[in-house]
Amino acid sequence: MLNDPSAQVVIVGNPCQINGLKKVMALTKEFQEFYKDRDTDYPHWPKRVFSVAVFCMGNFSPKTIPTYVENNIGLPLEKVTKMNISSEGFRAYTDKKISLRKIPELSKYLRGSCKQCTDFIGDFADISVGSIGSDSGWSTVILRTKQAKDLFKKLVTQDFIEVSKNIHSEDLNNTIDLKKNIIAKNSIKLAQEKGFSLPFVDLEHDDDLEKFIQKGHKKDFMDLEKEILQPGFCVACGACALVCPCYNIEILEDNRPYCIRECLDNCGCCYIACPRTHSFKKILLKDQEEPEIFAAKAKNPSPYSQDGGIITALIAYNLENNIFSKAIVAIADSRWRVYSFITNDSSFLKTTAGSKYASIPQLYGLKFGR
Repeated sequence: MLNDPSAQVVIVGNPCQINGLKKVMALTKEFQEFYKDRDTDYPHWPKRVFSVAVFCMGNFSPKTIPTYVENNIGLPLEKVTKMNISSEGFRAYTDKKISLRKIPELSKYLRGSCKQCTDFIGDFADISVGSIGSDSGWSTVILRTKQAKDLFKKLVTQDFIEVSKNIHSEDLNNTIDLKKNIIAKNSIKLAQEKGFSLPFVDLEHDDDLEKFIQKGHKKDFMDLEKEILQPGFCVACGACALVCPCYNIEILEDNRPYCIRECLDNCGCCYIACPRTHSFKKILLKDQEEPEIFAAKAKNPSPYSQDGGIITALIAYNLENNIFSKAIVAIADSRWRVYSFITNDSSFLKTTAGSKYASIPQLYGLKFGR
């Protein structure tokens, strides 16, 4: 079904992961042309992917948040029903208790790759959603493409969501400034003083895509290992494994990619696709429309949903109306171990609602959502 040009997958991810997605989608033709004479199965991913980004100040390794909740807060993981990070702090919920911790206490556990990232609101996504900038119980929603605006309008018309223009712009802009001009800039300066190369920062104003592709095909996974993985800049998006034409990259339980055999000569697809080797922000954002910003909340949100429950409502409506063929979301087990999950069952989405705050290879799910 997903080979049908009209079929579409929706994927929910962190801003950095959506950067990787947009890069892969923009270069699909390049990958296809490069391997048209080889015995490969391209593209591995659907032709149409709708992206939803979650506002993100930073993310954590898979075991960090569960360990913190159990050891530092003292809550048994099996009893935790929901977790939430907002401007007020980090909350862990059980049926009987809500525990609050201030952000600075948790921020020291952030993944290293998050500290240099300047993208808080998911600049590359069709729709971005988060709590900053709206009242409690509401979500701030940013619509950047025509399809995003049309889908959002349908949700309002069908009475799935309620909207308001009561956006606290100062709160949103202050958070963006904090992320982009204070936290990230200081981390970038510190990393550069230590001698680290930051390709996605250093090359931000270099828009020579063809030159980058030519250079990338001379690279292999070991270059990705040396330049991105070992310095700690990997965002665990799964783009490298998604585009590998010979299934040479596996992502294990630590959500880190590993090369399992020798790369093909002059391949470098993994290097080209990685959002941290070059973001190509100017090129990838050129077709976006002027963004529209609303506060919104679902009429009947899941109890597990974050804030206004907008992401669950959006995906459920579009699965039920066959606009989306499948959804790639995150799911956690009773020990809050997080996995990428593919579904076309809108009723199941309510159990997957809510942020998990762990980096997982969402893009790799596209290979299996084909």
